[in-house]
Amino acid sequence: MTKIYLNGNIVPAAEAKISVYDRGFLYGDGLFETLTTRDRRPVLLDEHLKRLLLGAKLLKIRVPLSLAQLRTAVFKTIAANNFKEYYLKIVVSRGELRGHGLDPRNAAGRPTVL
Repeated sequence: MTKIYLNGNIVPAAEAKISVYDRGFLYGDGLFETLTTRDRRPVLLDEHLKRLLLGAKLLKIRVPLSLAQLRTAVFKTIAANNFKEYYLKIVVSRGELRGHGLDPRNAAGRPTVL
């Protein structure tokens, strides 16, 4: 069974849920990086994570994890799964909508990290 990292927790994929009010779901308001692994090791991990954090900064999305914490989350996700080689997608959205409208300031709470 595939395990997913979601906002600090490793959960079975079937239990990984985000709000229908998440701005990433509603408006595509977020960003992602996709990387591959070889022998359970992520390829060019730091480059992917730095690009993700730079993109978030440009979009003014406050990622609640540091580079080191994101790296740890990736390794925890890999350890929780039994795949030798696979693609891993890291997604960060602005988070749940407060009120309505397209204005990014209408995001409530923390960004979603998947």
